[in-house]
Amino acid sequence: MLTLIAAVRRKPGMTHQAFLHHLQHVHGPLSAANPLHIRRYVQNHVFDASFGSDGDPAHLTEFGRDSVTELHFDSVEELAATMSDPYSREVIGPDGAHFNDLPSALALLTRPVVLAPPPASGGDERPVKVLHFLHRSQGVTPDDFAERWRAAHEEVLAEEAPRVQALRGHVQHLQAPGAEKALRHFGGGGEPAYAGVAVLYYDSPDEALTHFPSYERSLRERSAPSGGFYDPSRSFVLYSREVTVF
Repeated sequence: MLTLIAAVRRKPGMTHQAFLHHLQHVHGPLSAANPLHIRRYVQNHVFDASFGSDGDPAHLTEFGRDSVTELHFDSVEELAATMSDPYSREVIGPDGAHFNDLPSALALLTRPVVLAPPPASGGDERPVKVLHFLHRSQGVTPDDFAERWRAAHEEVLAEEAPRVQALRGHVQHLQAPGAEKALRHFGGGGEPAYAGVAVLYYDSPDEALTHFPSYERSLRERSAPSGGFYDPSRSFVLYSREVTVF
């Protein structure tokens, strides 16, 4: 299983609410009308965010994201076939230009690792999701990053603390090579490469906003020895509500 993750922001002059309305009620139905080879399509509507690390003299990463798209595929071949299909190029792509600030879009292909199954969602109840985009520290290899990230998370979970008890699910998305041409469907280019995206689930916005910062501080402390496996100053966090399109 592969997940294409795209963090986008609204076009200049557009409000956050207008962006979300078009994304959910116009763009989503266009995609649902012809899913092509997409197994699952989820929109994560951002309601809050944080950037960088305490003590940074200035933000070192470009910020301001309104949503994160998740497209799930069974293979790279099905991803490529979807992005090259005339429906993607002639319908979905042109509509994206109506709300997506294409030059600032950030997309990456990942392989998800489920560390704790996400909670089931039903009816009007939508999971609260925290998406933590981690920037790999200079000199750290992808394999070393993955191993140290997993170990640091497990050390945090071993603690008896409210930040651990509040967590309802956790999926680590590790960057996968390939599909660079398909990723350009969302725009962007030239942004720093993010080695992974952590998706953490909570019962409510208050729970997420209260406990994730504490979790992230504990993770950062375990990253610090030997130079750290990720760079907090170039990483960012998005708090969101999940909307399943299909």
